[in-house]
Amino acid sequence: MHLDFKYADLLDDLAFKLVFGQESTKNVMIEFLNQVITDRKIVDVEFADKEIHPNIRDRKTSIYDLLCMTDDGSRIIVELQKRKQDSYAERMLYYSMHQILKQVESGASSFDFCPIYVISILNFTLDQNDSIADVKTVYRLLEETHNTLLTDRLTYIFIELPKFKKSAEELTGDVLEGMYFCLKNMSQLQERPIALTHGIFDKIFGISELLVMDEDTRDKIIENMTTERDFKNQLDYARKVAIAEGLAEGKAQGIAQGIAQGIEQGMAQGMAQGMAQGMAQGMAQEKLQIAKNMLAMGLDTETISKATGLSVDEIDNL
Repeated sequence: MHLDFKYADLLDDLAFKLVFGQESTKNVMIEFLNQVITDRKIVDVEFADKEIHPNIRDRKTSIYDLLCMTDDGSRIIVELQKRKQDSYAERMLYYSMHQILKQVESGASSFDFCPIYVISILNFTLDQNDSIADVKTVYRLLEETHNTLLTDRLTYIFIELPKFKKSAEELTGDVLEGMYFCLKNMSQLQERPIALTHGIFDKIFGISELLVMDEDTRDKIIENMTTERDFKNQLDYARKVAIAEGLAEGKAQGIAQGIAQGIEQGMAQGMAQGMAQGMAQGMAQEKLQIAKNMLAMGLDTETISKATGLSVDEIDNL
């Protein structure tokens, strides 16, 4: 069987859940979470219902990509987002609020709730992080002046894959870097990079290989990947056309402005030259007329030449 791809794109929802979201492969998710979350050690996770229905009518339902419950009661929402969308950070805040309400409304005697983490794996960069080069950013509720933590119960982690620039040859064996690399590049690989020696990558590459998947799953993933590739090609082509059209329009505008400026400058120069020539001719005619008048008065040629600036020959020709 010939396939255009050897490995599945881990940014595809179905492929991501095969690798990170199955009970049989949850050790992959545990390793990933322990690499990303640094303030606690996660021993075990349980995959919970990803669809959250609010108790109030007409409120939005939240459907997470993955929802994990840890052994200490923490909730971890994992979201995968390929394309940029407005108010993404606010959407993550909204998702976390559901988990607060779910805990508090379940009969708790206080407003105490277990820690909530929202991890976003993004194939784009956040506007809020434009000035930050780090692939991973962590947001918490902090006091503005003294940087004091208000609570450790809410943590928002953003992983912006476009900021990860390392090639396969530049990998050092660091597990988190390796996971970033796989998330970003898996569908483009034909073999496993030699630096990815950690045992967790045995499972990641093993599950991601398309030939070992059942036919239905493989067909769905390949269809998604092909559609995504076609979409990207169309988007790249549209960008190239837009750039070319922009350049052509700019060139046309430049030529038009150049012609207009040339005409304007030519007209101005022509008018100036015409006025100068006209004035010069008028002054010459005036001198000749004065000379004629002085001759009629009987003045000698030398006197007339000094008065008008005309040569003696010019006066004799009169």
